[in-house]
Amino acid sequence: MSTYELLYFPMNLGRANITRIMLNSAGATLKSACPAWPAEKENMPYGRLPVLVETKADGSKFTLCESQAIERYIARKYGFLPADLEQSAIAESYVDNIVDSIDLFYKHHYVEKNDASKEAVQKAVKYLISRHEPILAANPSGHYIGNKLSYPDIYLYHLYFMLTETGLTDFINESTAPHITKLAKSLAALPAVQ
Repeated sequence: MSTYELLYFPMNLGRANITRIMLNSAGATLKSACPAWPAEKENMPYGRLPVLVETKADGSKFTLCESQAIERYIARKYGFLPADLEQSAIAESYVDNIVDSIDLFYKHHYVEKNDASKEAVQKAVKYLISRHEPILAANPSGHYIGNKLSYPDIYLYHLYFMLTETGLTDFINESTAPHITKLAKSLAALPAVQ
């Protein structure tokens, strides 16, 4: 069985959190490491993080860079994406739409930190709610796909987590997005997520 080393900064608001949650949920052996930055920057593929190093049972290593490439690899490997090609594409489209809001959040939280960037995040989240609430409401399990934890579920939780951790609780809450909030809170209670 493979073991994993996830190289990233010591934070849960960043781009490695999705991978960490999937590997923990899958019961994989995971070691997190924080490279000396920027001293080790040039040693990283593409000069940035996250980086995933998988050590396989035979001792061979597989190194992958770029957060969404890592996520999709782990999602496929551990069943967080449907096996059916069309259903998988739909699940990935949900993720891509959630990423729009996350990218605006990162821009606001880490770069701009002004009223205009906050308003851009709020507008994107309102749009996301208008599209994703009906999707979740239509599935009695409360998940995006089927009745188990999936890649888009984890992404939605990550957005919710970032917004609540930074005090933007008025963007997504039980009154504005009851199904999104219910799913996010159910994930927050999982030991693999904490």
